[in-house]
Amino acid sequence: MGSKRKRKTQEVTDVAPAAKRQHKTKDRESKPTAPASAPIDTSPFVDNPKGDDLKREVKLYEQLGSEDLSERLSAASAIIPGLLGGNGVEQSTLQRHLERRLFRGLASGRKGARIGISVVLTEILGQLYGLQGLFAEKYPTLTFEKVLEFLVAKTKPDGDLSGQEEKDHALGLLFGLQSFVRAKILFGAEDKRWDAILDKLFYLSEKKPWMREECGWVIVEGLAQMSQSEAEHTLERLHAAGLALSPEGVGIWLTARKRFPDMKFPSKPWGRSGNPLEHLKSLAKALKESSSNENDDKSLQAKQTGNWNAQLHFVWNLVLGQFAQETETGNLDGFGNFWKVAVDENLFSSTASRERKYWGFLLFQKLFQDSKTYEKLQPHIFSHNLVRCLINHVSEKDRFLNRSADKSLKVMTQAVEEDPDLLVKILPHLIAGNGAYNFDRITKTKTIEKILSHVDETNAKSVIKILLKPTYSIEGTDNTKEAEMRRQMLGDYILNVVRRVDMQDDSRNNSWISKTALPTIANIAYCEDSKFNPPISSKTRTLFRNRLMSIFTHLLSDIGHVSFASDLVKSIEPSAVAMDANIIEAKDRAVSTLDKLLKKTKKSGLGQKAPLQALALLYSLVIFQLYDGEPEAISILEELKLCYDKLIRHKEDDDSEVDASEVLVELLLSFISKPSALLRKVAQHVFAAFISDVTAEGLKLMTDVLESNESIRGQQALFDQQPEDEDMNDDDELDSDVEVIDMNGEEGHLNGHLHDDEDDEDDESDEEDSAEEEDTDEDEDARKLDDALAKALGTHQLLEGAVEESDSDADMTDSEMMALDQKLVEIFKQRKKEPNKKQEQKDAKETIVNFKSRVLDLLEIYVKKQASNPLAFGILLPLLQLIRTTKTKALADKAYGTIQTFAKASKSAKKFGTDDEINVSEQIDLMKAIHLEATKDQSHMFARAMSTSSLLIASNVYHANEDNEDLVAKVYTKTMKECRKSKAKIQPVVIHDWVNWWQSHLNS
Repeated sequence: MGSKRKRKTQEVTDVAPAAKRQHKTKDRESKPTAPASAPIDTSPFVDNPKGDDLKREVKLYEQLGSEDLSERLSAASAIIPGLLGGNGVEQSTLQRHLERRLFRGLASGRKGARIGISVVLTEILGQLYGLQGLFAEKYPTLTFEKVLEFLVAKTKPDGDLSGQEEKDHALGLLFGLQSFVRAKILFGAEDKRWDAILDKLFYLSEKKPWMREECGWVIVEGLAQMSQSEAEHTLERLHAAGLALSPEGVGIWLTARKRFPDMKFPSKPWGRSGNPLEHLKSLAKALKESSSNENDDKSLQAKQTGNWNAQLHFVWNLVLGQFAQETETGNLDGFGNFWKVAVDENLFSSTASRERKYWGFLLFQKLFQDSKTYEKLQPHIFSHNLVRCLINHVSEKDRFLNRSADKSLKVMTQAVEEDPDLLVKILPHLIAGNGAYNFDRITKTKTIEKILSHVDETNAKSVIKILLKPTYSIEGTDNTKEAEMRRQMLGDYILNVVRRVDMQDDSRNNSWISKTALPTIANIAYCEDSKFNPPISSKTRTLFRNRLMSIFTHLLSDIGHVSFASDLVKSIEPSAVAMDANIIEAKDRAVSTLDKLLKKTKKSGLGQKAPLQALALLYSLVIFQLYDGEPEAISILEELKLCYDKLIRHKEDDDSEVDASEVLVELLLSFISKPSALLRKVAQHVFAAFISDVTAEGLKLMTDVLESNESIRGQQALFDQQPEDEDMNDDDELDSDVEVIDMNGEEGHLNGHLHDDEDDEDDESDEEDSAEEEDTDEDEDARKLDDALAKALGTHQLLEGAVEESDSDADMTDSEMMALDQKLVEIFKQRKKEPNKKQEQKDAKETIVNFKSRVLDLLEIYVKKQASNPLAFGILLPLLQLIRTTKTKALADKAYGTIQTFAKASKSAKKFGTDDEINVSEQIDLMKAIHLEATKDQSHMFARAMSTSSLLIASNVYHANEDNEDLVAKVYTKTMKECRKSKAKIQPVVIHDWVNWWQSHLNS
């Protein structure tokens, strides 16, 4: 009852339906109270209380109306024994409490008065007229009829009352009647107690239609106490009162039929079976509270309540519960038909009001909020009108039901999160059927993305099949465009699903990736499949090839996951790839070598697997590049064969002068020069696997990249490109040439972001030079445009520099005007197509910077794993020169970090005694070269990097022989002398670090 009240089990055993908004009485959240210090006084009440007795009585009834649950129960525990405990109070006292305190209190709108009073009334009525029979024994004149008259009299609105006061009286009567029902005293007696209560409920539901739902719920509660004959009598009276075709009537009929399956039902309106679910059209109108035009007896129809309730009627719980029970026997067709008629064509029809659509959304939410109960019903609720309405309202923020529709999707997503098994059941209805494959895009939500995040090894295979099915055959006039959209989104869906997998978690079974996800992507990318209609386009195949590479990028977090790529290569037959005899032969040789590598990997020990896996990975990816039509794929396969023969098989041939490690480094450099995250990751894995085979020449190939100019000229030189314009101005040309900077450091300020103090005049000069070059470019562009326009307009004798006093257009015919317009359009189109030199410079710099950054990644791997290798020291000077010359701060920071990493790794290597033999003379020469760099840049970062590099070499030669300390000291003292003679500056930190190093070694 009073539905907005949150009843606790201590007070009420049954939960009433949701109350209307007009109900003012609420049971707010109970506030914690301090435990009562004094015991409850349950002494009998007196007839004419005064003084302390009156204060006690007033206080108890005040607490009975409290919003706090514990206070209400405490007061009820004192009032009930105070009236009926022991021998009970006098009849006059009990009557006074019933009339003036309890029944009158029901009409009060104060706090939680109705709830507390209902508890007391239910208990008192139960003891008076129930099994204890206090009525006949002690209060013979206090009859049932008399007490009912008390209730009616005290809840009857008399006088000039406000609307709210009138509602309070009506609610008081309702609560009082419910107390009679819950006291379980109405049935089994000879007198017509139930008829009296039923009359009052009919009167109340007719006088206050907005209370009809609560009155119906009281009758439903009463059915649980009735015999079959009493239930039959009640239904006859409901039919006669015109309530059978109401939502309340449906609920009462369903409850009675469930309790008494063999009872005799009225012939109308639900037939002799008494099952409203068999009369879908009438049921739909009853649930919508709509009058029926098909029923001739208008007097038997229930009047509409005239009020809209924002909460679902209790009848929906009964209806859904009935269908949920039937599904246990496998009968699902009934619910599908019911949902179509009663919900989809009723609450979600195009003419339905937004209030009824709101009910529909509440129903949708309810089925997912209690997912375990209704799990078998859920696949049937994605009907046409519901899905259309859901999409329309959730996609536009200004729609009235936008929040309700959005909440519906969130509730569904939450249900999938709690029970991932639901994913397979509801996904087909969102992306196919009445849904849309691009559901997220048209609803502007992330619904599909969120539910796909719950794909795991148990449902992944089924989910991918569900995603794939709608992409096979697409019908319609615009089926080609629709097919493109679906298939491209399929690639995105599978990519996102795979990306959710944590590849570092070895406890998960990820075999579905290699058995289902990857073959699905590869089949569309490289194979012909007759299931697809219209056929797969080249655009779609290209996209799926890119998605495949993106998946590999995620999967190849570790070299041990190489099997994903190699197994896929062996499992697919690229029937959609056109290959001539040479390509087929190259492919077959590569697959054969891949098989050999995989066999060797299985037989090899743990420490020998990495090079084999790395080369197998390279083979797998290059074979895919061969399928993609990469022009260099065949030559790369030949280079890989060379690496396989020399680095794996250790086979010498006629090309023995070719260093396989250099070939491998060049290949890796070609990989990382491309803007591909996959190739960068592969290059790092392969480089780490073959790191011990890298030679000084291989390192030189890498450090040469760091010396390249960060400009178009540098890009052309690095990638062997021919310059498009030999006279192109290149303001970065000097920056890349380290050798032209003299020891005085006058031109050492090439890296503005690394200097603490900069010469403002140099900055201004650079800006002026750059501005002049830009102006020159703009003037050249303007001149070319003027020439083109003059040439076009020259057909009309418009001489350059001439002044036309008259309008020249007046002398032109229409055809000449059209021809002129066409020429002008062509001129400006051509101008638009011409490359933007500024943008080209920017793109070239970005390319070189990214290339250098990836090379630094490889060098960092090298210094971590080869810190004791004398070859590693050869990269120090190029790193320092990069810090000094680059204009990109991120590169300078990364190079500086690589040197620091080298220093830490070298210290660890010495701790474990893993040093190799070194050439002291070469190391000292390298130190001298590093000291020459010291005077060319005065930035603090560069000084720190130079000092770290120098001391790194010093520690290395000192560790080889302590007598080499003198050689180190000579280099430092010579540097100080050179600075004094040439008056060149050097940061003090360089000398301080050396002194500290010397002191630490002296102490040790």
